[in-house]
Amino acid sequence: MNNVVYDGSTYSLPFGYAGYKAAMRTAGLIVDPRGNPDPLNLDTLVCKFNSSVHFKALEILGAIKKGKIPESNDNDGAGLPAFEILPLKYLTKDAAWGMFDSSKKSDEYGFQHIESEANNVDPVNIVAKTREMQIVGHTLFRQGFNDVARMWVWSEGDSATS
Repeated sequence: MNNVVYDGSTYSLPFGYAGYKAAMRTAGLIVDPRGNPDPLNLDTLVCKFNSSVHFKALEILGAIKKGKIPESNDNDGAGLPAFEILPLKYLTKDAAWGMFDSSKKSDEYGFQHIESEANNVDPVNIVAKTREMQIVGHTLFRQGFNDVARMWVWSEGDSATS
């Protein structure tokens, strides 16, 4: 199991209604570290600003908000919920896109800065001969993440990358 958007036969689908459904399918198969089901509620799309994915997302979101099936003339309702679009200017690939579950942006799942000892400054030592002031300080902390990768699904948008 990986976090690449997969519809059952193709990896890295381009963004569209089928790609969005495949992302939700992939998110439904996510498991926790013990192998228990831990499905995601994908509610935020990340894409390049003013890319084909960005514009397609705006079209799909408009149809979903009107209660219509995107990319279809059917009068049935959309089977997927609306989502937020997070267009980023520094992404370089036009077709690449990802989605994440914003409810998992927390201390349990997100990036972490764990401080075990706050900043400390030891007493100043003055060297008598040169009048040099020696100042020493220290802190103890750890930076990293805890399961941040489990809350994401990504696609290169090329229908090939796995």
